[in-house]
Amino acid sequence: MEKNNSTPLAKYMASAAALLGTTAAQAQYMYTDIDDTTIVDGIYELDLDGDTIVDFTIEHILGGGQLGNVNAILLHPGDSIEGNLAMGSVSNGFAYVERVVPGTTIDVNSQFQGINASTGIGYMAFRVDGQAYPNSNWAGPLTDGYLGLRIMKDDTACYGWARIDVEDSAKSFTIKDWSFNPAKDSSHTAAFELLDIMQTVLENLHVRQSNGWLEISMGGAYGTTIYNAAGQQMSAMDPRILHRYDTGLWSTGMYVVRVEGENWFHNLKVWIQ
Repeated sequence: MEKNNSTPLAKYMASAAALLGTTAAQAQYMYTDIDDTTIVDGIYELDLDGDTIVDFTIEHILGGGQLGNVNAILLHPGDSIEGNLAMGSVSNGFAYVERVVPGTTIDVNSQFQGINASTGIGYMAFRVDGQAYPNSNWAGPLTDGYLGLRIMKDDTACYGWARIDVEDSAKSFTIKDWSFNPAKDSSHTAAFELLDIMQTVLENLHVRQSNGWLEISMGGAYGTTIYNAAGQQMSAMDPRILHRYDTGLWSTGMYVVRVEGENWFHNLKVWIQ
């Protein structure tokens, strides 16, 4: 079943990114990690760049069709978004979304034919009576599949990826995380953060609160900056393994912790009491 707590988290992360502005993002990759969100016979609205606009809709169909024998996963561009596409190919008039290999460069030279420009449909998985169409690259079971994505920002292309699992027979899909390069006309690499240091950072990232202190520990020396819900900077620390913030005078509410690496940043929310 769908984990209902994840969609509000995704929306909050998008709002937080918009509040924090774009100065740092223009020189860094954005990485968004959410609670794994499983979709069964429904949709997931993906805001790749954190501007609160839906860039892609991933649709799951369970037991569809006139005979109730179709399981499918479809990728659509977001509402009223022209030019948002996915890597893939066309076969027999249908657009099929590619399952991108980690380390693949996503740029202007990529084959962005995974979404049909006229119908707005890209087939990730399509099964009839349990049999997958030959070009269904996401028919399942599948762990850690990557979408190569392009969105248009001010009529200029920007690139990113999203990581998805698919259950056996395409009975559901689970979206796990995604990344985006805000630099226009600049390449991105599928699973860059996970191939590089980001995976280690997240695995060793711990946030604790006790007696008016917020403590953040990581597996390496990285900087942190704290923002309130209005986007105002509360405090910041230079790179170090352990960060301790005195929150005794802060108002109760939601705050954003931005962990900052050399060429990336990652936002996470905390509730200060």
